[in-house]
Amino acid sequence: MRKSDKPILLPTPRHIELPGGSINVERDAAEFIRSVHSLAPSTAERKRDSNRDAPEREMNDGTASTPQPSTIDSTTAVRCHLLNELPTSSGRISPADKEAYKLTIRPPESAHDAFINIYSSSEAGIRHGLRTLTQLIIQYDEDLPCLEIEDFPSFATRGVMLDISRDRVPTMEELFRTVNLLGFWKINHLQLYTEHTFAYNGHKEVWRNASPLTPDEIQQLDRHCLDNGITLAANQNCFGHMQRWLTHETYAYLAETRGEWDFNGQPRRGPFSLCPVDPGSISLVNDLLDQLLPNFSSRLVNIGCDETFDVGQGRSRAAVKKTGFAKVYADFVRRVFDAVRRHNFKPMFWADVALSHPDVLKQLPEDLIALVWGYEPDTPFAEWGRALHEAGFEYWVCPGTSSWRSITGRTAERKRNLAAAVRQGLSEGAQGFMVTDWGDSGHRQQQPIALHALAEAANAAWNADDVESYNPRASDLFVFGEENDEIGRWLDDLGDVDLDLRRISGPPDSDGKPTPLRNASCLFNDLHAPHGEAVKINTPASWGGVLKRLTHLEADFPSVSDEQVRDELRLTLEVAKLAAERAVARRKVGGINETARRDFRKRLGDIIAEHSRLWLLRSRPGGLDDSCRHYEAILKELE
Repeated sequence: MRKSDKPILLPTPRHIELPGGSINVERDAAEFIRSVHSLAPSTAERKRDSNRDAPEREMNDGTASTPQPSTIDSTTAVRCHLLNELPTSSGRISPADKEAYKLTIRPPESAHDAFINIYSSSEAGIRHGLRTLTQLIIQYDEDLPCLEIEDFPSFATRGVMLDISRDRVPTMEELFRTVNLLGFWKINHLQLYTEHTFAYNGHKEVWRNASPLTPDEIQQLDRHCLDNGITLAANQNCFGHMQRWLTHETYAYLAETRGEWDFNGQPRRGPFSLCPVDPGSISLVNDLLDQLLPNFSSRLVNIGCDETFDVGQGRSRAAVKKTGFAKVYADFVRRVFDAVRRHNFKPMFWADVALSHPDVLKQLPEDLIALVWGYEPDTPFAEWGRALHEAGFEYWVCPGTSSWRSITGRTAERKRNLAAAVRQGLSEGAQGFMVTDWGDSGHRQQQPIALHALAEAANAAWNADDVESYNPRASDLFVFGEENDEIGRWLDDLGDVDLDLRRISGPPDSDGKPTPLRNASCLFNDLHAPHGEAVKINTPASWGGVLKRLTHLEADFPSVSDEQVRDELRLTLEVAKLAAERAVARRKVGGINETARRDFRKRLGDIIAEHSRLWLLRSRPGGLDDSCRHYEAILKELE
């Protein structure tokens, strides 16, 4: 492996000193990694718990000796020290930071000393130090640089939320693999966004075709998360986004509306939110929470309650007119809150509705964690954070991966959105960070797009000082297991292939000037826009520039040893190329000719087949047909 002058680590440590020189461990690197992994933090915690009256005593194979720093386990190479207070002369680490650790690699002062030492005051800190050490071994093999690292997180809670309700429900193998990665990046909180993909007893009609997670699977995943230092929080939307339930006749009577309504300025039709004034709505929520929550060892649940734009436009119209939207919304959220508290859980909720209607905040219990979400560079995290702080709420900032509705990802928007969330969140006292990876419109982004973004988010949550200088080579090493420096850089370039168009493809402002496109890439939007709408935006020449950049990226395709990842990247590139070529063709005089139409149909059929094949390597079959229908609609238009 090519050695870097400065270690590449994920996340980047807060402070690292490299005095020069190196230590050769004189053993096979893979064997060394296995021995490092054998230093289980859970063992460390048990030993500390059983020896609290004598925290300064050393333990070597269970034998006590003269008082000295507590040693959990030792080899000739590595020694972990679990202390009451982390020793640091620099003042960079607060003694109160329980996740802080210190890692030193240097020649031993005596034959009895280890040359690698990890110090912390907690199990979590020891675990973090071991993960950093493992990344150094992966990068340097047996010849480790002498160094001293003092490290601690910017956010105590560093979370990831994965969408398992927009068609794609991962297999258990994929979930376990993802948890391993997240733990390796020092993520310590996970949620699976759920609308209808839990196997609720008595509600098979809703989840029958979704391949849902079962209670036993959630319990297995919970245990695996704990083994990796991750809290798995429950998640069930309990108000809006309930159309997967309400479209069934059995539950239709609970809908706020089944007709036309306005979704933040966009016309919608059909059910969406539970009717907040129907007693049956809270009865359903009670049943769902009674079944879901006992499967989690944590005491946290996300109850959703976002984007309830239809409330007041249907059956609750009279109540809203009489008492106001804020009271109707807050009354229902309080009832959900009460259902959660019966299980001794602490609820969190998406704060968008409350922030849009300040009177709501005054009527909600303060014992709620508010989740502040926004996925663009100009998201006002600071403004929203101040409002929630003044109202007495704990709150977390929730940026996004920008992977959904994009095909390729949106690199520039992702980077600036993460930076805004971290910096503004910390400045206004946010207690947590949770990056979201949604699956809107069939969850058709391939997993490498999301994983690269999640790794960058993990870096931002741990080290706010490094938020804008993430080294994409960290993704090569610690996401994809590659020794080259090609994939991360290539993915960043791919995610900005239509950036020039994104900057001018939003709706015009009040002066008629173009604005940036939001929550989508131009490639994605044009691929799915009806012909008459698409040709109004941008020109064949501008789309020709996108196609030229894609052709260059095809020629510069990265070296990838993992066949599955390679195929996922090739499919991503093929979908992007088809979108760009069709965008050029449909803007020419006369539109798409028959020859091009046949070619697009053939290629789209191949895309659907490959999308289906790759889907089943990571995800369950439920939801695949719904995902493919988005491509099939384009195929129908090309007939």
